[in-house]
Amino acid sequence: MPVNSRSRVRVPGFCLALAVSVLLQGINAPAEAASSKARAGKQSAVSKAGFLPAASRVLGDALLGPGIPFEGTVFTTVGRGKSKKSLLRCSPAMDSGLACRREYGDPKGGVRFVSATDGAREWAFDAKLNKVWEGPAPAGQADPSAEAGGQYRIALSTGGKVAGRPTWRLDLLPSLRVGLGRRLWVDREHKLILKEETLLPDGTVALRRRFSKVVYGGRHDPGQFRPEPVPGASRAGRLEPEPAERGRIAADAGFPPRFPDWLPSGFVLNGVDLIPYKDKKIVHCRYSDGAVLLSLFQAPPRARVDLGSKARADVRLASGQGFASWTEDAGVLGWASGDTKLVLVAPMGLETLRRVAESVR
Repeated sequence: MPVNSRSRVRVPGFCLALAVSVLLQGINAPAEAASSKARAGKQSAVSKAGFLPAASRVLGDALLGPGIPFEGTVFTTVGRGKSKKSLLRCSPAMDSGLACRREYGDPKGGVRFVSATDGAREWAFDAKLNKVWEGPAPAGQADPSAEAGGQYRIALSTGGKVAGRPTWRLDLLPSLRVGLGRRLWVDREHKLILKEETLLPDGTVALRRRFSKVVYGGRHDPGQFRPEPVPGASRAGRLEPEPAERGRIAADAGFPPRFPDWLPSGFVLNGVDLIPYKDKKIVHCRYSDGAVLLSLFQAPPRARVDLGSKARADVRLASGQGFASWTEDAGVLGWASGDTKLVLVAPMGLETLRRVAESVR
């Protein structure tokens, strides 16, 4: 695709729109204070009269992302932890997806963790573990036109500059009192999310990602988005252990573990821990994208997984009733499947946790 193409593609998890089209599923676009002229389509910038574009239009553009290559430096901060710096490169892929590569550096100037996708396959390498993961890229990004289920209220304002570029700011306020909210700063010209914050119900920022520098256009070598040979590295599937390891976990835990078929782009299975509980075990599956952690706990029927959760509310899942809650640094989604209790914990919105939960098999 030529670099000056204006066709648009959905931005996958490797950039700041990390699973935004999933995280924001069910957004209810509110009435906006835009003039009839803005509603008629002149919504791409502030007019001379000072009108704002429609919030739903800005959100839809952000979910699609830019239609040209870009690269930049991104800082990711989880809770009160230290920021992690990464280099991000993305280009439109031949099959209408987006090919991306993210590299986290180490203190010595090398690469600590790299993840890449060509739009069809995903690949990651951890230099410290000398381990490679590979598997299909996640499918089924949401259509922005379908974002209308009443899960959020949305407000638009001027966002100031991020990475030296003017932005619109979108505030997404969850209708569920225990849900996590979001703030997005969207590049007015290229529609890329340059900054995002995930907010706990008490207003604490659980996750922040921010471009400090971004450059649009240019060309990227397609080879950097494909799997690379790493001599001597161990290999694993992206989302679940190899069959032999899965059997060992089942024998030690006393019940067969389950694993998701879907996670946001960039996430891989970092490990599985077994937590003693009477004559059985609680299974803790740890997933990471190099900066953000997602935990899946699986427990026997009468076990209690105490995460220090706050208030909770009932939610509906495809498999039945579940509950949503939050901790001092993450969102929580719990449910039961057969004789197993399952709990997801991550600094992500309810829609993403629900998407992961409904893929667990």
